[in-house]
Amino acid sequence: MSTSTTLAKNRKTPGVYVTEFPAFPPSIIGMPTAVPIFIGYTETAVDPASGKQMYLQAVQLSSLSDYNSYFGDGFDAKGVVEVGDDTDYDFQANVKVASTEDAKKLVDKSNFFYIGTALAPVEAPADAADADAQDKVKVKTVAQFNLYSAMQMFFKNGGGNCYVVSVSNYWGKQSVLPTPEADPTTINAKELQKGLDVSAVTRGPTMLLVPDACQFPKDPASSTYPGYSDVVVSMLRQAQQLQDRVAILDMPGALDADNWSATGMAAQAKIFYDAISPAADAFSYGAAYGPALQSTLLTAADIQYDNLAGTKESVEWMNSLLTSQALTLYPADKDGKFSEKFQDIAAHIAAAFPVKTADAPTFGEPENVAGLLTVEPKSLVSLTKDSATAKYTATPESRLALDQYLENAVPLMSNIEQILANQLNVVPPSGPLAGIWTLNDNNRGVWNAPANMTLNQVIAPKVDLTDAEQGDFNVPLNGNAIDILRSMVGRGTVVWGARTLDGNSLDYRFIQVRRTLNYIEQSIKQALQQFVFAPNSGGTWATVTSAISNFLTQLWQSGGLMGDKASEAFTVNCGVPTTMSGLDVLNGYMIVNVTVQLIHPAEFIELTFMQTMQGT
Repeated sequence: MSTSTTLAKNRKTPGVYVTEFPAFPPSIIGMPTAVPIFIGYTETAVDPASGKQMYLQAVQLSSLSDYNSYFGDGFDAKGVVEVGDDTDYDFQANVKVASTEDAKKLVDKSNFFYIGTALAPVEAPADAADADAQDKVKVKTVAQFNLYSAMQMFFKNGGGNCYVVSVSNYWGKQSVLPTPEADPTTINAKELQKGLDVSAVTRGPTMLLVPDACQFPKDPASSTYPGYSDVVVSMLRQAQQLQDRVAILDMPGALDADNWSATGMAAQAKIFYDAISPAADAFSYGAAYGPALQSTLLTAADIQYDNLAGTKESVEWMNSLLTSQALTLYPADKDGKFSEKFQDIAAHIAAAFPVKTADAPTFGEPENVAGLLTVEPKSLVSLTKDSATAKYTATPESRLALDQYLENAVPLMSNIEQILANQLNVVPPSGPLAGIWTLNDNNRGVWNAPANMTLNQVIAPKVDLTDAEQGDFNVPLNGNAIDILRSMVGRGTVVWGARTLDGNSLDYRFIQVRRTLNYIEQSIKQALQQFVFAPNSGGTWATVTSAISNFLTQLWQSGGLMGDKASEAFTVNCGVPTTMSGLDVLNGYMIVNVTVQLIHPAEFIELTFMQTMQGT
């Protein structure tokens, strides 16, 4: 007995022949819906197996350990400690800081103390009398790159499979080995665009994220963020053209502390609207979130003294601040002599933050300089002895021991390290939201709104908006909704919005409508590839119609479509004359018409109460 799948009458050998026909049409398997692709800067990009570089390549990952094996760790940020603009501040008062609580009050004085970045020096006028003006740093944000923290937050909030594209390392190089001795690079729109070009030819991602886009510096002259518009418009265009992904956007300047207020966010929203306006026809393929989030990724234990040595000025200030408190804890005797304990602390301070006698700054005019063994009439700093730095910083173990010594001996050290950790813990929302979308899809289905869900590893949003204040972001006149993350009593930080940027559209107003339609379209498109060049006849039409109907029936049974019965939830048609003409058939067109009734969320729940009178 032989088996054949054709009815051709070409038998030559006597016998019984069996022909089998499939009882069911080809099945359609739903495509994955929660696969983000992240684009940004990494420590390195190397294949752990071959050792070859992996820059500008989409690497598929499923865990943070996978990320570490390919791309290394996060950026080792350097804080810049400076005083602010309060010219009335009496530096000698700092000497009186004796307790940890007093120290905290000192460093919390916003006009006096902050930790900033060394990446944006102020341009000095050509005729500036101050030759060192070019070295003055006045930007009050910590230098950082967001891809690593976005990956951490993605996996901690339910993330799974994803892709990562590294555009360069933190030092602007595409080399296998990191070069930490170089100056960090700055966020570059052209480099990020190259990463987007790689994303455009990568099939599989359903979300598109560029967490570093919110870090473009602000142009004071135009009050805009050059480069931001180019990146986010490209993201929206790519999502629209491919129709298989949605861009998750952060607001421009999201990590800038000046924008952490309701009025600051409102001003940023206007800049955001202008930035995305060139991609108006792609608004349904994007969703924006705000404000930035205070995470718990780092603690003070993750920060060491060398993270606070960003510039010469910051080294001097750290030395002076720590020396001042140490002197209050271990003051000189009536003869002006320092105790052995103070001299030991001063030696450790000088090793961590070396200031030579000739470079001692002039912050004020205290009577003494607290040196290792000397006293000179300059400002209050611990001066470096030739062997001090080498003695305490020769190995990683000795540097850790030095840091721990300073934390125990001078409480102010721990306070300052916690401040830097808090600033580094501010993250843009796109990373954790990609995790929330994944968690929502896995647990409830893509047809449910990825909202009213609590974020993990988050203390609170940086701006605590009221209901009235959120309204202008959720339902703006232009429809470019910004989904707000709210702090809820007893729940933590909750996603309290589920709108796309196309809020004025009745079709694509909500995120899950856009994403469910992408899911249906891509799943059917993939399944119908096998029918390309198939006979354009009634048999093929019936098979295609049946396959799509079965797929949509399963989606309806899972709760993904509205309708009391399947016929109300969707219709599928293919044939002459319903969807095509005879000329279409002759031209090789097979046109399938699918209509679906998608689910919209109950965004506004209104309760109506009426009190009835007795006896009525």
